[in-house]
Amino acid sequence: MKNINYYSDNSMDFHKAVLLRKKNTSNDPSYKSRIEILESQISNRFTLYDSYFIQNSLELMDISPFSINEKDDLKKLYSYKSKIIKELKIALTTTDTNRIINTCPNCTISEINSFDHYLPQEKFPEFVVNPKNLFPSCTTCNSHKNASWIENERRIFLNLYLDQLPNLQYLFIEYEIDKNVIVPHFYLNNSNNIDENLYCIIESHYYRLRLCDRFKENSNETISYMEDIIKTSLRGGLSQDKIIDIISGANELQKISFGYNYWKSIL
Repeated sequence: MKNINYYSDNSMDFHKAVLLRKKNTSNDPSYKSRIEILESQISNRFTLYDSYFIQNSLELMDISPFSINEKDDLKKLYSYKSKIIKELKIALTTTDTNRIINTCPNCTISEINSFDHYLPQEKFPEFVVNPKNLFPSCTTCNSHKNASWIENERRIFLNLYLDQLPNLQYLFIEYEIDKNVIVPHFYLNNSNNIDENLYCIIESHYYRLRLCDRFKENSNETISYMEDIIKTSLRGGLSQDKIIDIISGANELQKISFGYNYWKSIL
């Protein structure tokens, strides 16, 4: 997993920009005016969101005050295919070195092809285009998370805008050999004494997104690639120690791009 920077401009201005680009239709000529009438309420909710966001305590957010019809209208603001949402995705996934990272930060397996609404849009439709509530994700992670986010008033998924991942190892691996095939088994362990509250959310996040199973399912390609690198290096006359140094150096660079506990580096 990998932390990314959150949207730093005014969230309500982004909401207004989305609405500005929306068009009324012949079937619904008053759509935009209905949203505009709600602006004061939405703005108050955005202010409250920002307050909890800064404290990293979004679980304290109270239930949406809008009517069923208003909620339906608000949900229509969001479209992943819209230009402004695509622009947001690019902005959030562009690194300080001006590279676009298109790998899902939640799993570091699949490509980003959706936005997760950290506070679910069904329950909090007023934040459907709040850029701080939109997190770049793959559809696999999105489908596993679905509308879940708290349990017993505690968060069950990391917010990778806010929950700073430690530079301590918590993802580990064991290997077995089955018919001359390397079979990895990923698991979590808090032997490095990560803050207990943070580790509980990490553990829940991994379990609910099935990350350890998904890492295993996607390991064959990486293992085969590493085997080819080792064989080629040995044929080229490199010593075992030199090969280990090269692979270790590459792993350290991968951790910078994809996080300290990047599964391919652990593998």
